[in-house]
This record gives sequence, structure tokens and C-alpha cells, in this order.
Amino acid sequence: MTANEVLMKSMALLGYSDNDGNLQLTQRIRGRAVPLFNLVYNDLRRVCELPRKPIVSLTDEIELPEEAEDVLACGVASYIALSEGDDTMQYMFSAEYQQRRKGLSKVSEIEDVIPTVD
Repeated sequence: MTANEVLMKSMALLGYSDNDGNLQLTQRIRGRAVPLFNLVYNDLRRVCELPRKPIVSLTDEIELPEEAEDVLACGVASYIALSEGDDTMQYMFSAEYQQRRKGLSKVSEIEDVIPTVD
């Protein structure tokens, strides 16, 4: 999947389209897309224990596990909404991103032990 495909999915999630259903990816949003995308992409790469690797263009292929792709779209949608001043959508997708992101984290097992004095 390319960064542009994720971006288009994020725009569809936000409902940023015209009456015909064609996505309106304005020049303003496209100009901010790569930095916004990298904020989320590198956060998820860290969570998935992958090395940091920012994209340089929207045609770049993303390298994340399949289960992280929807999480990425929610995070990108959150940042797009924030950059557009759309507080309601930003809050909604930010909460969705955080919840889904937690599901990607590897939880280590914690032993229940009673400390002893030697």
C-alpha cells in the first residue's frame, strides 16, 4: 500500500468529498500530507518495533504489518482534521487512533511476586 492510498482512505474517513463522492484533496492538504503522514508512520513503526524510516513522497510504499494499516489511516485522519481546524473529527479520530494503537503494542508478562529479604 502506498502513502497516497492511506491518505485517500483517511480523507474518505473524514468525509472530505464533494456531492459526487469524489475526494477533494486540496493543494493545501497535499502540501502538508508528507510531514503529517510521517508523524503517525514513524510512531507506528516504533510501536511495531521497526526502525524509523520516513517517507519522502506520497508514492512511497509503507512498510507496516497489515493490522497497522487501518491504525495509520485513523492517525493520519486525526492530523488532517487538526490541520483543517475540524475539532470534532480530530477528537474522534485521535481517540480511535490511540485505542487501536494500544492494540498493536506488545504487552510483556508481569510476574506477581512477593519481595523477600535476604
